Amino acid sequence: MERPEYIKPPEHAKVNQFAIRCFRDTGDADYIAARLAMRARLAIPFLWSAEQAIEKYLKCILMLNRQKTGDLGHNIAKALRRINSRLPFEIRLGEDEQQVFDHVAQCDGDRYLLMSLELEDIELIMLDRLVWRLRQYCEPLDVVHYADEPSEDVLLQNVRRIALGLDGPATNGHIQGALLERVLGDSEHPAHDALVWQNLKFSLSGQEGILFLNNFQAINAPLFLNPELVDVVAKWMHVPDETKKKARRLATLREAERKKQERQARGGKPPS
Repeated sequence: MERPEYIKPPEHAKVNQFAIRCFRDTGDADYIAARLAMRARLAIPFLWSAEQAIEKYLKCILMLNRQKTGDLGHNIAKALRRINSRLPFEIRLGEDEQQVFDHVAQCDGDRYLLMSLELEDIELIMLDRLVWRLRQYCEPLDVVHYADEPSEDVLLQNVRRIALGLDGPATNGHIQGALLERVLGDSEHPAHDALVWQNLKFSLSGQEGILFLNNFQAINAPLFLNPELVDVVAKWMHVPDETKKKARRLATLREAERKKQERQARGGKPPS
């Protein structure tokens, strides 16, 4: 039976739109921002924007499947575990995808250089693959038409479809009418160049390989250089408890090493 041209969206369809607009669309913007930051060799903005994109895609998946997200914060590892433990399907990341996911997760949403960091340019390509995979689950997979009643059978059929398409062309993972795809299809869009630059997953060229120079960035955090100041600076800025503990341990180790070197310099004699 043919459907009429328009059916008033039921509540579950409206909730799905909340998830898509609040999480997937904003995550798409963060992903493009991450690509811009990497192209400009801005390591901290890249890692933060990548974290934001991943976080929002995972929260979108959870909300579309009616799982709570309010307690997750920036903990993307916890979000992925929740997907894999509570939903009727699992998202298993490829080796490269897992590598960049773990790196971003270890940064723990650090925007203030409280932890030292290192970054390889190749992680951009890894992020492209990760985003391409996660976004495929950022749709209402449990319905055919937005007004349908949600069905686990339909959900699992779509999950199998996604799995079968993972080794196919990049277009298998594109979402018709979504923000990234609109930017991709509009060569005049201000974000178009940032999206397609050296991108094997979101490109109009259909290329299967790129020439890529893998550079490396490393930045020492102030707390790595002067860990003994952690409790002083914590008076005027927020320092997470775990970061404080690590800085205190490092300060203690360095003080012990300093005293050891002093004893060795004196030939093991006690100070006069």
